[in-house]
Amino acid sequence: MLLISLDAGAPESAVPAQGVVCHDVRDPQQRSDVLVRKGRLLMAVDVVDLLRRGVAELHLAVAEPGDLPEDEAVQRLGTAVAGPGVRVEAAQFGQVTLTCDARGMLRLDAARLDRVNAQEGVLVLTAEAERPVERDTPVGVVKCAPLFLADRALRAVEAVRDQLGPVLQVEAFRAHRAAFVAPRERLRGNAFERAAASLQTALDWYGSALEVVIPAETTVDGLTTGFRQALGEGAELILAAGATGTDPADIVFEALRRAGGTVDQIGIPAEPGTACWIGQLAGRPVLGLASCELFGQPGALDLLLPRVLCGEPLDRALLRRIANGGLLVGGPSRIAPYHTGRDGA
Repeated sequence: MLLISLDAGAPESAVPAQGVVCHDVRDPQQRSDVLVRKGRLLMAVDVVDLLRRGVAELHLAVAEPGDLPEDEAVQRLGTAVAGPGVRVEAAQFGQVTLTCDARGMLRLDAARLDRVNAQEGVLVLTAEAERPVERDTPVGVVKCAPLFLADRALRAVEAVRDQLGPVLQVEAFRAHRAAFVAPRERLRGNAFERAAASLQTALDWYGSALEVVIPAETTVDGLTTGFRQALGEGAELILAAGATGTDPADIVFEALRRAGGTVDQIGIPAEPGTACWIGQLAGRPVLGLASCELFGQPGALDLLLPRVLCGEPLDRALLRRIANGGLLVGGPSRIAPYHTGRDGA
């Protein structure tokens, strides 16, 4: 892009055949009036007319070979950085909005974002990633800073996509058949029913269902039968409750082991939810919930559930990843909106 500055004394021979004005052009006689808005394409005759009317100075952007106008350039940029589940809206004033095409988990590759933003004139900004997002939510903005963008910058961004993949995408949740197993006597009154209803609300938001609900006897044998029943009824995710996290030999843990499963970690780096735990049973993830997770309050469940329902293994590595941002006091906006008092679908 070539920048040309013209003042009132400029000869007509210095006026380009056409150029895009870089600033609002105000009427010299009435400064509150705008004669031409920035970004408008002016022909030579328009420029000469403005100068004759007493406009003191004009700054024009003139395309050089290989340059693209801002709207055309930014549309290509948006297509280059957006992956599956992300819709590129129509360009306007050198900017496009990236919108979530369906409910899912917003994923971002920070290294690719850095490489894209290293290109001259390219600006890509995103919403906070690694969180559930609703359909039609804006998840990013792509902007062309100059009025014309060099084709080499575009090709560099497209090379990042071709060689490494998109900058951001929305990963769809996978429907799971879930089970809830807990010792009935440890969830007294209507607590068991309330917990099951709350978990069903959460799972519904992700497109999954709590299809197996087992109020087990409060014994090792009773809970062992409960875990085996969940497995036999096709549960792909088992949610458990009622364990005493400070007791590694608690009946809930012992029952899972006796059923053929494992207890992989007691305690999770998230607050609320540090008393949660994880395990496995015949290849199915088992997520043990603390009392704060059972009744619709923001907590560790909100960090783990979307990741598990996207297919991430429920293991100790996942627990380490959620530690960054694991402090959930106050119910941040980066968790799914199915809690009481939050907007939901």
